[in-house]
Amino acid sequence: MINRIIYITIFLLISVNQNILSQSNSARLFPQEKINEALNKFVNSAQWSKQNKQSSQSPTGFVSSPSSVLFKKVFDNNEQALMAADTIIVGAQVNDTLVITGNFTHTGPILVFNSGVLIFNQATVIDTGEIYVLGNGKLFADSTTFTFPQQYIYERSLIVAQNGFVQVKNSSFNYSGMSHNLYLADSAKVELTNIHQNDFTTCGLYGNANININGCNITGEYILTDQCQATFKNADTLILWHHFPDAAVVNYSFPPGDTVYNYICNNNTPGINGIGYQVSADSCHNVMWALMPVNGSDVTISNSNLRLIGCWFERGDLATVSGIFNNSNYSNYTAPLSDRNLHLINTDVQTWSFYVFDSSQVDIDSCQLGEVGTQQSALVQANNLLLDGSGGYFWATDSSGILALGTTIYTMARSEKKGIFILAYGWQPFMAPTALSNSLMVCVQSTLGQDPVPYDGAVAWMQKISSPDTAIINTVVPINGSAWIDQGPSGGGMDFDKYSLYWSASTSNWIPIVTNVITEVHNNGLLGSWNTNGFTAGNYFLRLMIKNNLGDSLEAIKPVYLKQLVSVNELSSIQSLIIYPNPAHDKISIEMSDIPESSEYNVEVLSATGSEVYTSTFANSTNHFNLDVSNLQQGLYYVLIKTNNGFLKKSKFVILK
Repeated sequence: MINRIIYITIFLLISVNQNILSQSNSARLFPQEKINEALNKFVNSAQWSKQNKQSSQSPTGFVSSPSSVLFKKVFDNNEQALMAADTIIVGAQVNDTLVITGNFTHTGPILVFNSGVLIFNQATVIDTGEIYVLGNGKLFADSTTFTFPQQYIYERSLIVAQNGFVQVKNSSFNYSGMSHNLYLADSAKVELTNIHQNDFTTCGLYGNANININGCNITGEYILTDQCQATFKNADTLILWHHFPDAAVVNYSFPPGDTVYNYICNNNTPGINGIGYQVSADSCHNVMWALMPVNGSDVTISNSNLRLIGCWFERGDLATVSGIFNNSNYSNYTAPLSDRNLHLINTDVQTWSFYVFDSSQVDIDSCQLGEVGTQQSALVQANNLLLDGSGGYFWATDSSGILALGTTIYTMARSEKKGIFILAYGWQPFMAPTALSNSLMVCVQSTLGQDPVPYDGAVAWMQKISSPDTAIINTVVPINGSAWIDQGPSGGGMDFDKYSLYWSASTSNWIPIVTNVITEVHNNGLLGSWNTNGFTAGNYFLRLMIKNNLGDSLEAIKPVYLKQLVSVNELSSIQSLIIYPNPAHDKISIEMSDIPESSEYNVEVLSATGSEVYTSTFANSTNHFNLDVSNLQQGLYYVLIKTNNGFLKKSKFVILK
């Protein structure tokens, strides 16, 4: 069962610009107990010993609201931008019309509403902003090139709502090589003919919206809901998301292959009951099938090849999900979802994704998924999740929250609007976690390819002890890592206050190393120096506590193994090795003699303070080998050779840069 108290603490944590960050008991604001659970699993699974050391090792995004609510959310969240001085407004007067030809560059949103008409004819448009067509507004474009610069995926959108109408012919769209959004709500209508797209489109269709596409190279994905109508002809690279609401009863097989002629799906299609939309596709290539079953639905899919299944959790749903994996073939499978019936017979599924809405709360454990997203005030806790990005990215928007523990993310992790994303003891090797709008991205003791980045008025929180993994007793051990809280360019309500660093042999009695340091530490800098004089070899823990300017605090804990090898002072009594060149720059050669017969030997490189900087095991088949030391900083180092029968050799060398 989901821990509701933990979820409530995430939900209450932040709405940065409106300063609703609580200044009460800081220990309750962050789900520290849940974060520590991930640490405990990590520690308990480690094979610690005196010899073995601990080591660490095309996107979608949409709004799932009813049409009128969708428009209100989109408008409300962009109201400040729409009121800016750089907003182009067409429709302030009756029959207001703006015609644009030739080169046109604009920074800011464009709003077409009431009875306004905006016409692009043989234009070259560069617009750093979004376009809204509302009311009875109309937008026409012919033989026009559109470029929408954006810093991140889905920054730019074309939003058509109410009775808005858009007609674009013989034109091209470029969104800086990144995915973008197209929203249609209410009775909006969009006609696209002979379109060339540089990037992937994600389109949500709500209410009675209508879209007609005839000729497009990268058509994108289309979420079919409500009473919408969608027609596709001569379209390539098309994903059709079939939304199955809670009352739907489906027993259906999708067409084989990826080329489609005369495909029609509506509530009159045999095996389909409970949907209001209708979709048709003719002469379309590279078509991919996808379904979005909602909790309460009854869906059986047979003899199909599904690109995606995106499960929706709505209306305060409570669910626990485990054991679902991408790239699976199901001969006769019922998904482990107690809130619906999802039955797959002789069906392949490339990607599973979860979308959690309203106030729903979902626990995800031990799954491989393509995308996970939360909206409204929904909450997700993910444990031991592999998010491979085959369906999109990992996102929390609106006022929702995500707590990801021990999670591996091969795509993007992102917080949006007033969402909160906490990534603890996880791994995201390829992309920087990002925070947009007024959201919060917190990274605790996670291995990241790049530091988190805050945009707009968002906040990024980085907290990690990077090293050491192992160290030598009776030395002063440098502790490196990061401790900072940064705001986006528009500022935010949260900022860094101070950090403290502690050690313990049991995680119950913490002894200070440094306390109340008011200077942030970036880029795996020095957090503090740990004097291990008089310690015994064994397992220890380091604890990094950060406090923000509002009194909230969060801790990160790292296990460390302290060992007793040969102290620096004792090295002179051990037989020598030959190392050259010495001083060295990027590599050294090591020659040995008189090594006793042994199956293998261990090579360790220690810094002048005794900290281990390199270790490896070699077969005892040569008395000469090379080491790459290009990543070592300038200074004095020691090499130790230890055979499996305990025999030791040593020498020292100097790195000069």
